[in-house]
Amino acid sequence: MQEKADNTQLIRSNPSGLLELKPPLTIPQYRDNYGFNLKETFMIYESKRSHHTGNDWYAFPNKSLETLFKVQEKSEGDLLVVYIVETIKAGRVHCHLVLTDSAFKSILADKRQHVLQVHQMYSQFFSDHIAKNMN
Repeated sequence: MQEKADNTQLIRSNPSGLLELKPPLTIPQYRDNYGFNLKETFMIYESKRSHHTGNDWYAFPNKSLETLFKVQEKSEGDLLVVYIVETIKAGRVHCHLVLTDSAFKSILADKRQHVLQVHQMYSQFFSDHIAKNMN
């Protein structure tokens, strides 16, 4: 029987709906480091603030930040798609794993922060892939 990927325990452990993957960076640190050096991820959104065209960029046509993804708690198989959001708030860039749709909606509603990038990661044996991107 195939083991199903599941992040319900991770959600219970992080009631905010977000898990900090990397310590926040100042904007110059972020720029000098070329971001957070995430591993095994695929960028699905980049803000016009950082995209070379000066326009918001989406990997999937006809999407918006509000419709970009839906968080899954469990998968049908051994792969689970998870999402990482990079935001700018109070002069620092933050990197979080998004665990709930409501947490992402709260980020979008908070006018004090700006979504810089969103990445997706196909995760097998969920915690091992998350661990690769922590600190």
